[in-house]
Amino acid sequence: MKKIREMIKSFKLKWPTYKKILIGNSNHHGLLYKIAIYFLSITFAFVFLYPIFYMFMISLMSNTDLVDSTILWIPSSIHWENYQFGLRGLFMDQTYIKYLSEFFTVLDVNGELLNGTFADALNDPEPLSTPYLTEVLKIIVIIGIIPLTLFIGRIFTNNWKKLLIISLAIVVVAFILPVGYVNGFYIAGTTTFTTILSSALIGYGLARFKFKGKNFVIVMLLVIYILPNTLLFIPRAQIYNELGIKGSMFALWIPSLLGQGVQATFFILIFFQFFRLIPKQIEESAYLDGASSLDIFIRIALPMAVPAFIISITYGFAVTWNEIFLTNFYLEGNVDTIPMLLQALSDEWGRFADFSSPDTANIDFSEAKAFAGTLLSIIPLVIMYGIIQRYFIESIDKSGITGE
Repeated sequence: MKKIREMIKSFKLKWPTYKKILIGNSNHHGLLYKIAIYFLSITFAFVFLYPIFYMFMISLMSNTDLVDSTILWIPSSIHWENYQFGLRGLFMDQTYIKYLSEFFTVLDVNGELLNGTFADALNDPEPLSTPYLTEVLKIIVIIGIIPLTLFIGRIFTNNWKKLLIISLAIVVVAFILPVGYVNGFYIAGTTTFTTILSSALIGYGLARFKFKGKNFVIVMLLVIYILPNTLLFIPRAQIYNELGIKGSMFALWIPSLLGQGVQATFFILIFFQFFRLIPKQIEESAYLDGASSLDIFIRIALPMAVPAFIISITYGFAVTWNEIFLTNFYLEGNVDTIPMLLQALSDEWGRFADFSSPDTANIDFSEAKAFAGTLLSIIPLVIMYGIIQRYFIESIDKSGITGE
């Protein structure tokens, strides 16, 4: 009994130390807190990573492995042919510069240019939707990255040499990327850029200027945000037909510039909330120095709104990249993105299958090939989020969209 009493007494004396280790204090977290955090992190990571891991393992299987009940995770042999099929089906087996060299030089059976000439495109009833002008416009956009980066980059930094090197690198990479990725970046990148540009301007106007009907406009923004995008696509399509832009990228760019792009209402509300947090004393000081409202927006508001831009770019690019229905409807199939090609992969199987392969059992289309194509399609999104995820999380905390 004496030893037990001594042990209890010793435990009571050391309990503050044990309590500090287990529970922690105001200066550091205890062991139980860390265990709980790691447990929740691993659990959530498993929920998100399990589908990716499952698709990857299935994508390495042959058609025989898929029907073999004894094979659950580890394939009997690795079949990289599924990814080769996915590369062909998603137009990722050819660089964009090589595709252009063939696009503008290939002749048809009559010895004429297969995709026509610039004059043929202008004589077309709908010139903007012709394949020739579609590719010319794509080249102009890619090369236009250089002056656009130099112009916009001046708002955030004076190091024009660094901006020039970055813009040149982006252009070079764009021409050596696979065709499927270039089409995806072309549509998602340009549409996201125009949407964010208009959203920032509208959000700043709502946050900083007083005018009659302002509250009504904000309420209507919330109403439009609730409405599904498919509810308005038929009247919009009729308008685009009358304007002659349906089937071209202008069917996506013009609405985006007018604040009607995909998820534009959400981005307007993000910028509206962020610009409201900027102290008015900063703008008042700029007004006293002779700055105009436009100067304040460009030189003060935009550089301070970097967190809002990071959120909008990340979310907007991902949404536009995966958008299939509206993009396909407005472009009428003139530009095929990777998600569009992925959706039609099973239907187009006969064009891309390798019938000369000795492995005849693995020629038929299966979920292994579909999963291989899916993993190829999300690589740009994974890389983008991997690069900016730290800034994305910090931006969410700074932008105030969590209700703080």
